[in-house]
Amino acid sequence: TFEEVQEITLTSETGGDIYYTLDGSEPSAENGTKYTEPVLLQDEGEFEIRAVAVNSKGIPSVVSSGTYTIQFPIVDAPAVTPSTGQYSQPQQITITVPDGYTAYYTMDGTTPTSSSTQYTGPVTMPENAQTIFMAILVNNNNGKATEATTRNYITTSE
Repeated sequence: TFEEVQEITLTSETGGDIYYTLDGSEPSAENGTKYTEPVLLQDEGEFEIRAVAVNSKGIPSVVSSGTYTIQFPIVDAPAVTPSTGQYSQPQQITITVPDGYTAYYTMDGTTPTSSSTQYTGPVTMPENAQTIFMAILVNNNNGKATEATTRNYITTSE
């Protein structure tokens, strides 16, 4: 099992063309992809790569195979400060963003996506308002998002 994108290189000691499949089916010149560059496994899942080399006379080699499982890790929902609460003046809202992630947020109670506002630094709470602030982290390598963190803020001028 791998936690990141894998690049698979196929070689043949006897030369000829290599054909492969990713679904465990029998590879051949008719049923397979001709190998021209390393195979990139960039989606989650289990892949059974089967490959065969076909020499210049059309004679296939013994089929070789390997199974690869790609399962990207997910970090916890982002840390957002300050905590839910009532404040007499607007506070700065911060999101802790680990390396390799981008944070996105909304301030209207809708669940953020990678199309929401990107977090680039502290955000000021609106004045005299009730705000539902939600934030997610998105993995920069695979686009996978965390669960959302929600904070409810009320700001009232005194």
